[in-house]
Amino acid sequence: MKEITFFDFLKRIEVKKERFPFNVIYGFNESLGEKIISSFAKNFIEKKNDFNYRRYYFESGKESSWQDIIIDANSSSFFIQSRKIVIVVIRDVKNLKLNKMDQAILKKYLDNPNMNTIFIIYISLNLLKDDYKQLIRKKNGKITDFLAELNSPYTIFVNLDRIYYKEVNDYMKFNLKEKGISVTQGALEKMVEMKGDNLISIVNEMSRFEIMAGEEKKIDSGDVETILYGVESHSIWDLAEAIEKEDAVKYLKTLKYLFINGIKPAFVIGTLVTYYNKIYSAKFLLKHNFPVNDIGRVLNQPTYFLNKFINSVRNFSEKRLQQILEIIYKLDYESKTCGEDFVRLSLQSFIFEIKLLNN
Repeated sequence: MKEITFFDFLKRIEVKKERFPFNVIYGFNESLGEKIISSFAKNFIEKKNDFNYRRYYFESGKESSWQDIIIDANSSSFFIQSRKIVIVVIRDVKNLKLNKMDQAILKKYLDNPNMNTIFIIYISLNLLKDDYKQLIRKKNGKITDFLAELNSPYTIFVNLDRIYYKEVNDYMKFNLKEKGISVTQGALEKMVEMKGDNLISIVNEMSRFEIMAGEEKKIDSGDVETILYGVESHSIWDLAEAIEKEDAVKYLKTLKYLFINGIKPAFVIGTLVTYYNKIYSAKFLLKHNFPVNDIGRVLNQPTYFLNKFINSVRNFSEKRLQQILEIIYKLDYESKTCGEDFVRLSLQSFIFEIKLLNN
C-alpha cells in the first residue's frame, strides 16, 4: 500500500506538478483533505465547472451510485478542457462496506484507471477521535478493511494524521515565503512548542500569520503567541500566578492589559473556570500516581508550560482550591446574568476576595 503524508503529497502536487489517477484521502484531521482537493483543482483543471469538477456523496439518506461515478470518471479525455476531478465523499460508516457488485466495478476501474481523471475518494466521517481510532485499527477496523479493497498499483493513500515537525516547519516557511513573509527559525520552533500534539492547527492559522506579519513582513518568536492566541498567552497564566501569590498589583495590572486588548470579562472568567478545573483534575490524577506527562496530555497542557502548571497544582490545598472555585463559579454566573460593567468590577475585586480567605 503506497501511503504518503499530507505535506509530502501537497508538495508533489504544487511543486512537482505530479498528477495521480486514483487517490484515497483519510484521517481524523480531515480539514486537510480540502486543501489537497483545492490544490488539484488549481493545478490541473481550468476554471471549475459542472463538467470538470464533480462531487458525489455517500451519506445517511443520500447515496450515490458507483456505476454512475465510474462512467463519469471515464468520460474525460487528453485535452485540457476535458480533464476531470471526480471526488467521492464518504460521510457514513456503513458505506465503508462495499457489496460484491460495487467491489467488481471499482476493481475493474482500478485495473485500468482513466489517466485524464483525478479520482479522489475522501473519507470524511463525522466522528469523535476515539471512535475514529476504532475504525482505523490494524485488525478488523472498517476503514482499514475499506482501504485494503482499494489497493492497486495506481492507488495513492494519503494519511492526514501522519504529521512530522519538520514537514510543518517546511510548509510554513515555504508558504509564507511565497507571500513575501520571512519567518525565523525561532518562530517556527515556538509554534511547534506551543501547539505540541495539535500541529495541524498551525496550518489552519496561516491567514492570521499573513495578517499579523505587518509592514515589515517578518515573524519572530516574540510574535507567535500573539498570532496564535490573539493576545499574549502568558497573560492568563500571569493572572493565575498573581491569584496564587495573592499579588493584587500584578493581578490588576494583568487584568487591565487584557481589557485594553479587547478581551471580554466573560472570556477571562471562562478561562479561569477552565484553568482551575484543570488544576482540580490534575490534583486528583497526581493523588492517584498518574505520570506528569500523561496528565499534561489528558488536560491539553503545552509542554513548555507543564512544569509550571504541575507546580501550581502541588501548591494548592484541596480546601483552598474548592474555595477559589466557589468564587469563580459565582463570577461565572454573574457573567451570564449581569451587565459587562458589573462583571468587570467583580473581576477586579476577585483578588481581594481571595486574600480574605486567609482571614
